[in-house]
Amino acid sequence: MIGLKVMFRYLLAGAVAAAVAVAEMPLPFTRQLSVESPVMTGSDVFIACSLLVRDEAVTLEASACDYEYGSDDEEATRAFQGANGLGVDGVFGDKTANVVLELHSADGYTDSGFTAASMGYKYKVHIPVYTNRSIETVGTLFDADNNVMMTFPVRSHGLRDEATNDGWPDYGDGDYGLNQFTSNGNTPTGLVEIDLNSPEPDPAMYGPWPVNRVVRGLEGNAAMLLPNIRDGVLIHTGNWTTDDYNWDPKGLMPNSHGCLHSHPLTVEMIQAKLLDIGVVANDNPFSGKNYPYTPQGIAVIELVE
Repeated sequence: MIGLKVMFRYLLAGAVAAAVAVAEMPLPFTRQLSVESPVMTGSDVFIACSLLVRDEAVTLEASACDYEYGSDDEEATRAFQGANGLGVDGVFGDKTANVVLELHSADGYTDSGFTAASMGYKYKVHIPVYTNRSIETVGTLFDADNNVMMTFPVRSHGLRDEATNDGWPDYGDGDYGLNQFTSNGNTPTGLVEIDLNSPEPDPAMYGPWPVNRVVRGLEGNAAMLLPNIRDGVLIHTGNWTTDDYNWDPKGLMPNSHGCLHSHPLTVEMIQAKLLDIGVVANDNPFSGKNYPYTPQGIAVIELVE
């Protein structure tokens, strides 16, 4: 019989090894994925599968991805590992996760130049973004026929991608931002439905004007994530010029928790122009899940590098 001290050392070593393995997994993954009984389930399984199927070595169809890590996922992992010089064991571990994120985080979705009217919407927004989300960009608001109504500054940077205890507002230090597959990370890219909602209840954090809610992803990473894995993505501003925030309008906007930030005056102008063309500010349901209205707008959030 193994002595209690020896058994304790074995258990402690196992716990340490497990903690190290978890620490090495890149977000949004916090655990290794493998075929187990009972089956491993969760949004991390769906994200892993959805990224793996972008690899040309993987024959699994995206439509087959679900929230359970089964034999199809194991085979997809093996195919990816074999094609990319990794140890082939069918376990979605830290090395596999890091490589798949490096190779397949970009969804490749681009704006075809379609009009909002062609898809049954009243307005369209185009927002270019960079992998380095510390780079702010310029968004464009179009009417239903692609006439430019206005342009506006945009910051799509979520929380930092480094360990930090800095509170909000955090104006960033040049980091790329927590990846878009992670809660409170960068704004997901792709084609999305949006809608004008009445103001959020905290004007200091969100501004006093109606906000544009990202309701549902249709293409790209947004289709993978919104609204079931990520939710609450808005185009909004905040009362950042007060002493509490000490924002300089000539400098960077603060990082968000995944939303699209713009300057106070431009968010005020966006809602005014939308109301002018007949868009209604629907009562805010505070979520894109089980959204009770027909979205009035469409938006492209496009990686441009």
